[in-house]
Amino acid sequence: ITIAVMGCRVNGPGETDDADLGLWCGPSRVNLKKGTEALGSYSYEEILGELKRELDLIISTRIGHEPIVK
Repeated sequence: ITIAVMGCRVNGPGETDDADLGLWCGPSRVNLKKGTEALGSYSYEEILGELKRELDLIISTRIGHEPIVK
């Protein structure tokens, strides 16, 4: 599983395309995507929960179990 984290909102969207999950940051928001699919823009307080949720979904899919969603 690859997670790309970029500090630049100019290059981040394209440079994270090959990762399973990609994040790029702005002054007050973090954008999250899965592959090339945009998932949303989250505050710095929200992003860790969203990242964990998406990561759990990827792991569950790869090991063949139902995702555990909290």
